[in-house]
Amino acid sequence: MVWALAPILFGGAPVAAQELSGLVEGFSPIISLPRLQGEMKGRVVWSNIISGKQSIPSLDRSWDLRENFNLTGGSFFVDYMLRVQLSRVSARLYYEMRDFLATAPFQNVPGQPDASARFTYQGIRLGGDFDVFQRNRTRFGVDMDFDLFAPGFTEAIQTAGGKYITGPAALTLGIHGVYNPVVCFWGISTILEARARWPISDTKITDWELSAGFASPETMLGTMAVKGGYRRTSLQFKNSQIFQNTPASTEFDIVWGGWFGELVYYY
Repeated sequence: MVWALAPILFGGAPVAAQELSGLVEGFSPIISLPRLQGEMKGRVVWSNIISGKQSIPSLDRSWDLRENFNLTGGSFFVDYMLRVQLSRVSARLYYEMRDFLATAPFQNVPGQPDASARFTYQGIRLGGDFDVFQRNRTRFGVDMDFDLFAPGFTEAIQTAGGKYITGPAALTLGIHGVYNPVVCFWGISTILEARARWPISDTKITDWELSAGFASPETMLGTMAVKGGYRRTSLQFKNSQIFQNTPASTEFDIVWGGWFGELVYYY
């Protein structure tokens, strides 16, 4: 009886140990941890307002941002981004600033001194990516972004008040693609990136960008890349304001865009 149980009592242990050993090997898909990677980015953007207007449909009144509010000049801005990736899922954190300011005749109350017109769209944006396809640094997938701030437009002077209209924080769905071919020349490879997103909230954001550049040779510490590109954004929202001492529903839409250069560290 004992001899019959011996293979089970003693012979089974090495088999179980062998199976357990197979589970803890580094290549095992069961308990192996996904590789932590990502990127840090600094970007210098030159941007200007391409078109836009503020209107009160019920009164059939409309003001052009460039012609009436004189928002025609471009400005340089600095954006920052951090992305952390585990397997096919990424989390992104942005800090972006858009602040356009001009002086023009006061539109809310005609005949008053010049007023300051200002459009602001700045703060922290959160994003998440899911890569449908992924190989090395090349990846394509879908994403979602949420602003932790609200867009705002102000026209004001010190002596006659003014208006401030703002919209809710924007939520968008989008797609992304990064192409970094394995082929390189002296360790330098090309890298192409595209992103686009569309609105799913009351503040309607449509945003797209294209960029291209060169990545340095891969090292134990990561890779650096230098890229340049173009970005264009359109935004619309609704609010209310006081016009001629009467509350009125108002609409605001704007399009801005410009060229950028960026330095990226991939780890």
